[in-house]
Amino acid sequence: MKNLVLLLTMFLFSVSALGADANVITVSAVGDIMMGTTYPTNTLPKDGGKSLFKYSKEYIQAADIRFANLEGTLYDGDVALDGKAAGPNRYLFRTPTAMAPVLADAGFNVLSIANNHAMDFGAPGIESTKKTLSALGIQYSSKAGQEVARFDIKGLKIALISCDFYSGRRSISAPEKTYAEIKELKKKFDLVIVTAHAGGEGDGAERVVNTSEIYLGENRGNSIQFARTAVDMGADLILMSGPHVPRGMEVYKGKLIAYSLGNFVTGRGISIAGYTGVAPLLRVQMDRKGNFTQGHIASFKQVRDKGAVYDDTKYATKMISKLSELDFPQTMPQFDVTTGRIYPPSH
Repeated sequence: MKNLVLLLTMFLFSVSALGADANVITVSAVGDIMMGTTYPTNTLPKDGGKSLFKYSKEYIQAADIRFANLEGTLYDGDVALDGKAAGPNRYLFRTPTAMAPVLADAGFNVLSIANNHAMDFGAPGIESTKKTLSALGIQYSSKAGQEVARFDIKGLKIALISCDFYSGRRSISAPEKTYAEIKELKKKFDLVIVTAHAGGEGDGAERVVNTSEIYLGENRGNSIQFARTAVDMGADLILMSGPHVPRGMEVYKGKLIAYSLGNFVTGRGISIAGYTGVAPLLRVQMDRKGNFTQGHIASFKQVRDKGAVYDDTKYATKMISKLSELDFPQTMPQFDVTTGRIYPPSH
């Protein structure tokens, strides 16, 4: 515990110093969050979720923009006719609205609700989620085109939009409208951050492939092609989730692409065994033009009913470093696995 406190103190001192620089924009980001569900049975954490971010919130809060992907709904109602049908291997997530303050207390100020669980309980579920987040002052982005999370930080206007793999607006599998929106946003905002829920799932999905990924009969998109083209269109940072395991990172045209941040907090009923329990917390530093200047990966692991617990073996950092070396040997960031720091490529 003494070593953990020392590490955290050093990290926060470094973050505070960097954040004071008027030329630096910082983003903290984690992958998928599902705090617990009451459907079909109650699998909520015993303490109402109060401990889920106990060990990580100082890391989350040490940035200007603080992001996660919210799986499921914040909803207290019944199954909706326009929602998903229950059945074998069909998970429906209904997190009580009373648990939502846990997200605000953790420090998140923007969430993605563009994913394959956002419509678990149909229109009533997603509208309840939006209303609940708005009441807490947490911004969100979904597939709806008018929903752009907006930040004014150090004199810069910053937009964040979220995509998933379904057709329509903000799609990674049919991305032309998404590319066009990014290009238009770049005319109005200094920086544009794009998040995407994409790719295959589970142990075995750690590697990134430059082709469309098909999972459960669904086209989950070509993550590499999408991310790089999004940067070509004006995106300054790409944050991905969906595979439920970490994936590698690359720096493309000066912009950082994180191909999957895995899971961070997932409730009972969802496996946290193996790689699905690896929980990286990424912090990114960008200059005023959106170029990646340095970052940090804090390694956490999921522990049932304790949420994300700091992992002093730094397994998440080591895993992402290795995957980056395998998949992006020419464009991977530089990793210092001892400190968790990451830097632009040396060439």
